[in-house]
Formats: sequence, C-alpha cells, structure tokens
Amino acid sequence: MKKIKLTIIVFFILSFTNFVKADLNISLKKYLDGKDIEKGSTQIYLLKRCSSVYAYASGVILKSDAITSKNFIEISNNLLFKSVELMVIDENKKLEQAQTEAETNRKELFNNYIVDGKKNWEKNKSHFKGSYISEDMAICSKLVEDQ
Repeated sequence: MKKIKLTIIVFFILSFTNFVKADLNISLKKYLDGKDIEKGSTQIYLLKRCSSVYAYASGVILKSDAITSKNFIEISNNLLFKSVELMVIDENKKLEQAQTEAETNRKELFNNYIVDGKKNWEKNKSHFKGSYISEDMAICSKLVEDQ
C-alpha cells in the first residue's frame, strides 16, 4: 500500500513540475550570459542549438516558402556538421560517436522548439514573435552571417 501511495505522489509531483515549466529551452541569450564563448563546449552547444532552431524554422515555413525552408535546412545541417567537427577536435570523440550524439541532441532541442512554438502560437498566433525562439533566431543569424 505504501508503494502505491509513493508511486502516486511521485507521479503527481513529476506531472506538476512538467506542467508548470514554461519553456523547455532557456533562451540562448540567457545561456550565453556569463559563458566563455571561446570554450569548446559552449561553441558546440551554440552550434547544436542554432542547428535546431534553423531546422524548426524550416519546418514552420515549409508550406509558405519552400526555397527559404530548403536554405534553412542546409544551414541547419552545416551548423550540425561544425558541431561534430568541434566534438571530434575539442573533445577527442570518434566521428561516429560525435555524429550520433549531435543528431540526438538536435532532435531533442528541435522537439523542445516544437512544443514551445506551439505554446507561443496558442498565446499570440506566432511561432516565433514574443518568445525566446525569435531571440534565438536573431543570435543564430548573426552566427551564420559571420561565417
């Protein structure tokens, strides 16, 4: 009986914490505050996040602007490839391991953008505006411009 009560309590606590959590990702601006941008792990995370946000943007605009959507996917893949390169160089990971990890991370981040974008759509009928997602796109567009 105690196990059942404990299981129910744990279930409700976990459900409540997931419900209360506003955004799944923190904004890149908040993430980068106080981080050393020269550090390899920071650059790798930034590249993965930017790859994810470009993949998300590509999906959002696919029906309305297929050409830009295709360009965004190319940018997304290039950023992911650069994160893999850095993982191999900076973290001494094997190529296959780095690719698998990067793809898994991008998928998780991408799914977070989908959830948060839907929440934002329900709030103000925009996937981007008024959310951290538009801030992330602005940061990532500067990263892409610099290349």
